[in-house]
Amino acid sequence: MIKSLSQRDRYVLTGGAMALALIFIIFGLILPYQKTIKRLENMIVTSSTQLNEVRQLQADYRMLMKQSGRLKRDLDRREETPPLTFLEQTTSRIGGRENLVLMRPLPAVVQGQLRVETTEFKLEQLDLDQVLQILQEIEQSRPPMRVDRLYLKQRFDNSAQLDMSATISATRRN
Repeated sequence: MIKSLSQRDRYVLTGGAMALALIFIIFGLILPYQKTIKRLENMIVTSSTQLNEVRQLQADYRMLMKQSGRLKRDLDRREETPPLTFLEQTTSRIGGRENLVLMRPLPAVVQGQLRVETTEFKLEQLDLDQVLQILQEIEQSRPPMRVDRLYLKQRFDNSAQLDMSATISATRRN
């Protein structure tokens, strides 16, 4: 049948077949291949971002585990100095015993195996340096203590001095 076609018809038929093959190659092979490559590249970028996030979370997790271990070791240590005594000694040494206006222990709260002892205290006529020293001592204390509430007020008779009111919590094992 192809032999019965004229030379011009054969050229047109061959050109049509080539165009059809070219369209099939473009739309059947090249475009899906490019879409797949783009999708895979996007997946690589997404996976790389997720991997970086997981590595950051892993580093954060390790740091938190170290802090947790340190806190557990600190809680397991049996300190002879109760938090109230520690606070009284620290504030008296840094701020002066005569400036200690109030030292009041609040009821202890038991949370599972932990006992949270809260103390409220008030100091008057402190320099900013003394306030910072007291807060630093509390932060570095063993067993761990935290400042729940801190209120500083400038004195009316001497603007270079402060009155300090704070609530401190100490966590210990039962």
